[in-house]
Amino acid sequence: MISQDSSYPDCESTCSKVAELKERIEELEEVVEELRREKQELRGEKQELEKKLNYQKEKYARLWKEHRKFVGGPHKPSSKKTRAEKEEEKRRKRERKKKESGEGDTGREDEEDKEDKEDEGKGKPGRKPGHKPAWRKKPDPKEEIDVTQDKCEDCGNPLGDPTDSHTRMIEDVPDPEPPTATQFNIFEYYCDPCDKKVTATHPNCPDEGDFGPNTLVQATLFKFEERLPNRKAADLLETLYGLEISHGTVFKLTERVSKCLRPHYESIRRELRGAEALHVDETRFSVGGENWWLWSFSDNEHVLYRLVNSRGSNVLEEVLGEDFDGWITSDGLSAYPAFTDKLQRCWSHLFNESEYAADRFEEAVPIDEKLHEIYNHLNEFLEEDPPPSKREEKREWAMNAMKDLTEKEYEEEKVEDLITYIENGMEYWFTYVVEPDVDPTNNQAERDLREPIVIRKIIGTLRNEKGTRIFKTVMTMLATWKRQGLNPREEMLKAVRT
Repeated sequence: MISQDSSYPDCESTCSKVAELKERIEELEEVVEELRREKQELRGEKQELEKKLNYQKEKYARLWKEHRKFVGGPHKPSSKKTRAEKEEEKRRKRERKKKESGEGDTGREDEEDKEDKEDEGKGKPGRKPGHKPAWRKKPDPKEEIDVTQDKCEDCGNPLGDPTDSHTRMIEDVPDPEPPTATQFNIFEYYCDPCDKKVTATHPNCPDEGDFGPNTLVQATLFKFEERLPNRKAADLLETLYGLEISHGTVFKLTERVSKCLRPHYESIRRELRGAEALHVDETRFSVGGENWWLWSFSDNEHVLYRLVNSRGSNVLEEVLGEDFDGWITSDGLSAYPAFTDKLQRCWSHLFNESEYAADRFEEAVPIDEKLHEIYNHLNEFLEEDPPPSKREEKREWAMNAMKDLTEKEYEEEKVEDLITYIENGMEYWFTYVVEPDVDPTNNQAERDLREPIVIRKIIGTLRNEKGTRIFKTVMTMLATWKRQGLNPREEMLKAVRT
């Protein structure tokens, strides 16, 4: 290609456009050169920043390894805490109780002596020396067996008459028995007044399937009471009774039992709709690999579980109804005030927040101490069963004392979060002072969820909605029967045979 300069030597002198373009080219070349310099500088800065970032990552990894045992949160479950965290919590509780009792600082030596005594007491499991023993009551024997011997087992010498004797009471379970097979000859009739066919029924002959009530109940208890997977439940039925069934059949058996229990489940829901006060809580539960929510509703006699893919107030409305007029003790989830104003916020959750902040920020210590002081004072006041007028006065006093804490200014962001937490529940912290049927904590609901949570950890997830119906129905009935002091096996047999 021939250059323009050699082909047209006089263009620059006669064409102004060419001159402008050459100037523009020179300017762009300068810009390019400047950009190259800036790129080089930025590359150097990037390398420096990468060095700093790598140093921070190494520092973070080192600090995390050293201090992760102290990292937690106010709602971290006990099963997730390290031994060091648990020991630290115990130490803080001892210090807090010491302050509340007004003992003050008795010196490091006394504290060490006290800890040494506590450690000595915790050296061995079981009851401590000096504790009165509790002997297991021995049953009356149904059979007596004389244990005799004719000859010495070492030399074969005849032993003659016994010289002494003693007794031992042995309890044992019967040998596993094979399953029984019963043929039911079911007769059909015709009712003239009703103009319909009537089929005779028998309590030991279920409407569906080939297995009797005992098999249905035992498989269900293995699954939900003993927390066994379906395969393990099937293996145990074969080991104990010689009953060979597949793990899929175990699922079918639990489904049939849940259908028998369903009317009882709905009856419990109707009972809770008329309750004076309830404890309600919720926790995550995997269904088909997705996050659903397991809700628990309970009073002093009933427990009901609901497993749905919602954490909103619609669940409360569905279970309790639009006209529910009882009190609810709960945590700070927004679904509760969206459903009703008759609430009691949980003080255990509040103490978790305040103690967590007080352990990390000095300015949160007075807040935590004041909250414990208010709570302890109210409990002492309520022990005397005061009249309604005195209860209302004390409620106003407590609310004003708590408001004094929230009106102060705080520097730490976490402490401000604690104050916001207190303010959001201000009208619900002291319901229990004026309502004797209401508890100040939601510990009952937390306990209600423990057993389902253990099963959740074992099974990981429920596969479908059919599994959720079985789970919530059976778990509801087991928890309710236990709360009422009834035998789950006997009650389940009654329901299946009805």
